[in-house]
Amino acid sequence: MKHPAFATPFFDAVRAELDALAEHSGSNDRDALNALAAGRSASVRFVAPSIDISAVKYEMTIAATGDIPTRDNAHDFFNALQWLAFPQTKGAINAGHLRHAGGAGVRPVARDVLTMIDESGVIVASADEALLTLLREFKWRELFVERRADVIARMRFALIGHGLMEKALAPFIGLTGKAILLNIADDQSLDAAAARWIADDSHLASSRMLSPLPLLGIPGWDERNENSAFYDNTGYFRTGRRDRTSKSA
Repeated sequence: MKHPAFATPFFDAVRAELDALAEHSGSNDRDALNALAAGRSASVRFVAPSIDISAVKYEMTIAATGDIPTRDNAHDFFNALQWLAFPQTKGAINAGHLRHAGGAGVRPVARDVLTMIDESGVIVASADEALLTLLREFKWRELFVERRADVIARMRFALIGHGLMEKALAPFIGLTGKAILLNIADDQSLDAAAARWIADDSHLASSRMLSPLPLLGIPGWDERNENSAFYDNTGYFRTGRRDRTSKSA
């Protein structure tokens, strides 16, 4: 799969995988994905879905066999890329789903949070807690305008939600991720740190542990945000919510 949007920052988190797959343009997506996985000695394999299965059964299959049912569409393609780029994070999501499987007719809150991360997650990392606090408190102008240079120099952003990545093929006002905020050193692995965050069940107690992030506000991710007036759109850059319980690692 190729798309002009792949050149944008929305896809930087899987840049190495996209570049590697460009060399396999003659094979179908699963063949190319498996070739890349084998080259990395990955413990997963992308297989054609045989039958419709429940969400829990899907997670159990991955945990037991390493086989990831992968349809021939953009949504599953990006899911596969995330398994290759963030194997520890995806493994932690998988383990969390099984840990919080629940009983018949019961869907624990933790599963909803894990699904939000899997579909719409964004890792935001910085060693500057003040920057993370501004994001957590919805202070968009202070963060993206007044401290713009610090954001560029001291914050890392990585899309890990495969549903969100699919939407990023055609970005629109309203495109928002669910952010995991990590206070970590600049040289620390995003994958390992996010996996540890997800493995802590206290972070899965409420969806409010994830911070909303208007993606088009990130410097360099949309040319319109070079004009500070872009952040005046309070319908997109909302001012907050009553219960702020999100915490950084």
